[in-house]
Amino acid sequence: MAKTRKKQKSKNTVLRFFLLFITIAVITIVLLEYIDFKKGEKTFIFTKIIPLKKTVSKIRQFNTQLIDILNINKIYHDYFLDEENKYHFKLDIDEARFDGLIAKIKIITGQLAGELDLKEIQGLANKSVMLYEVKLDQKITHLLLINKLRHAAAKKKPKEKPIEAHKVKPKAKISGPPRIAFIIDDIGAYEIGPLELKRLGIPITASVLPDSWGVGEAVRWLTEYRLKVMIHLPMQPTNSNGKRYDPNEVVTLYSTDQQIRALIQRAKQAVPIAEGLNNHEGSLVTTNRQLMIRVLKIVKEEDLFFVDSRTIGGTVAYEVARELNIKAAHKDIFLDHIPTYSHSIAQVQELVDIALQKGKAIAIGHPLESTLRAIHDSKDYIEKKGVKIVYVKELLE
Repeated sequence: MAKTRKKQKSKNTVLRFFLLFITIAVITIVLLEYIDFKKGEKTFIFTKIIPLKKTVSKIRQFNTQLIDILNINKIYHDYFLDEENKYHFKLDIDEARFDGLIAKIKIITGQLAGELDLKEIQGLANKSVMLYEVKLDQKITHLLLINKLRHAAAKKKPKEKPIEAHKVKPKAKISGPPRIAFIIDDIGAYEIGPLELKRLGIPITASVLPDSWGVGEAVRWLTEYRLKVMIHLPMQPTNSNGKRYDPNEVVTLYSTDQQIRALIQRAKQAVPIAEGLNNHEGSLVTTNRQLMIRVLKIVKEEDLFFVDSRTIGGTVAYEVARELNIKAAHKDIFLDHIPTYSHSIAQVQELVDIALQKGKAIAIGHPLESTLRAIHDSKDYIEKKGVKIVYVKELLE
């Protein structure tokens, strides 16, 4: 009997030590999680269980101050909250007041210990479209899509002399129904690819990143499905965020003709079915006339057409291509600067409006489920408007 009690006591002691160890371990984990949480870092426990009251308060302050500024300055704006609790603001502002507005937004963000980052720029005929991210407590809380409107009365820059060896061909007269074309960039760098493009059941052009991880498989299926293909050639952007660009991998401000030629020829080897080329990023390169002359002369030698992605308002790439008598076109609309279904639907409708006015229009998007679904669901709308979907090759000048 005494032995039984002794064994029971021994078991109870072990159990107490075990429970004590577990308790200490749990307390330690919770304490470390709480320390990270207080720093504003994402944690397994507190981020899910405890509402981030501090961040929510900052978001409300940012919204209130931003909307006050926009209302005081009579700036058109709209906004909505997405499923991930990020606010999407859309602003229209003339270029004369643009710098002042950005300065005020930076002040608001700074007062809340946040960050304001310019993520992307696209240039259109009458405006530049800029996408900014706002981070509060190290989380992206806002996306600001700002239309920087060019003043109608702004002085026009004097026209630069065209390249003397060539004359610019006059634009062809547009006949028949209005036409639109879709280019899907970055094929080979996403899981979504050729199969999803084929399933759309419309003329569509795939632009393939030549050095992407999935380029071989993408080219094989694009060939199998007989889809139209371009090279999405990497070029150096204006905002590099400290990144260094290798001229053997990307067309840079300091690329030699030999490096540019080798880059394009290697891209052709990777994507042998490509008929044309458009720039990936490239805001620094496409605004440099002399560099674009060198790039596009090689594009012409390689018997490729060119589409200016227009990632910046000051691009001269399309203009230079026309001067060199290269078959060329330019993008009118980006479909997914804000990667949501509703935004892409609205962008397709704007694309149709441009085509009804100009006779044709070109959109660039990315292999995102929301983008492709928006294109698919817009097919009836496009048809009812009397607009025809064609390959981008059919819209070259």
